[in-house]
Amino acid sequence: MSKKANSGSIGGLVFLIAIFIMIYMLIMPPCDKCQLLDPGNCEDVCDEEEIVGVLLFDEAFGADASDEFVHDLNPVNLNIKFDDEVESLAESLFVNRGWFGNVDQDLNFVLEDLDNLERVYFTFRASDTSGKLFIELNEHPIFSEKIEVASGKVINLPLSYLKEKNNLKLYVDSPGLSFWKKNKYTLRDLEIRQEFERVHYEEVRSFSVSETEKSHLSDSRLDFSVFCTSARGLTILKIYLNDVLLSSESIECTSFQRSIDLGNKLNSGENEIKFIIDNGNFLLSPVKVVNRLDDEIYPSYTFEIEESAFDFADEFYLSLQMESGGKEANIFVNNHDIKLDISSSYFEKEITGFVKKGHNFLELVPVNDFIINEIKVWYE
Repeated sequence: MSKKANSGSIGGLVFLIAIFIMIYMLIMPPCDKCQLLDPGNCEDVCDEEEIVGVLLFDEAFGADASDEFVHDLNPVNLNIKFDDEVESLAESLFVNRGWFGNVDQDLNFVLEDLDNLERVYFTFRASDTSGKLFIELNEHPIFSEKIEVASGKVINLPLSYLKEKNNLKLYVDSPGLSFWKKNKYTLRDLEIRQEFERVHYEEVRSFSVSETEKSHLSDSRLDFSVFCTSARGLTILKIYLNDVLLSSESIECTSFQRSIDLGNKLNSGENEIKFIIDNGNFLLSPVKVVNRLDDEIYPSYTFEIEESAFDFADEFYLSLQMESGGKEANIFVNNHDIKLDISSSYFEKEITGFVKKGHNFLELVPVNDFIINEIKVWYE
C-alpha cells in the first residue's frame, strides 16, 4: 500500500473521531461540558443543573470542627383535654298517660366517635308536671322520678348502654284509679351533650449520633423549655431515653426551663427520647440534645432512607456544590471513605454501595480550607 493511501486512511479516522467528539460534547450535560472546557468558571452553569430523581438530603455545610454538637429536635406538643359537642333533639314535646289514651315520645341520636367519648348527658327543662317521668336508653331504664316543680335536669347516660345509633324513650306512669285526670309533662330544650377526651399525651423525637461523635463523647444533656396553657392540678411528666426512664416529676401549669443530664447513655446510631404527660396541655420548645466532646471533630449529618425507597431505587448519588479553587477532603458515608481532590466547583459520586435502609451518616473532613455551599443526596 502506498504512503498516500495510508495518510488518506489515517485522515479519515481522525475526521470520524472528531465528529464523534463533537456529537458527544453536544449531548453532554451543561455542567460536565463546562468542567471539561473551563473548569474554573462553572459556578453559574452547575448551579442551574437540576437533579433528576428524589432528593433525600439537602444541606448547607459548616466545615468548622467543634467540641460541642447540638441536635435540635422538633417542638413537642402534649395535651389531654375535654371538648363538648351539643346536639338539639327537640325544642319542646309533651308526654301524658290516662285512662283514655297516652302519648309517649321516642328520640333518636347518633354517636360517631365512641372510642374517645368520655361522658354523655341528656338535658331538658320540665314544666306542667304531674306523675312520674320514665326514661329508657336503648330499652334500659335510666330515670324514674317525680318532678314536683319546673326545673332543669341533667341525666348521665351510661356509656355501657350507648352504641352508634341510640334511642331514648320518654313516658309517664298511669294516674291509677283517678280516671278523670292525666299524668303529664311538658319538656323543652331537649339536648344531648357529648364530652370527648382528646388525647395526645405521648410524643417521640429521634436523632442520630455518629460513631466518631460517640467515641469522643464526654457528657450529654437534654435542654428544653416548658409552656403550659391548662392542667388540672399537678401533671406528671415522664421522659424516656431509648425506652429507659430518664426522669419523672410532678410539674405545675407554668413556664420553666429544664436541663437533664444524659451522662454517656446515648447509642451510636439512632436514639429516641419519649415525652409523656398524664393531664393538661403543654408545649416543649426549644428541645435539644447538647453533646460535649473531648476533642474537636467535624460535624456529621444524617439522612433517612425508607424501606420502600431503598427497594425502589436503582442508584444513589452524592453531590457537592462548592466555591472555585483547589479542594481536598475525605467524605465518609457510613464509614465508607470517598476521596475529594478537585478544582472544579461541582462534585458528584454514586454511593449505591455505601448506603443502607434507615439512618445513614454523612461526614466531611477537609484537608485544606474551602467553602461548600450545598451537599445533596438523592436517588433515581
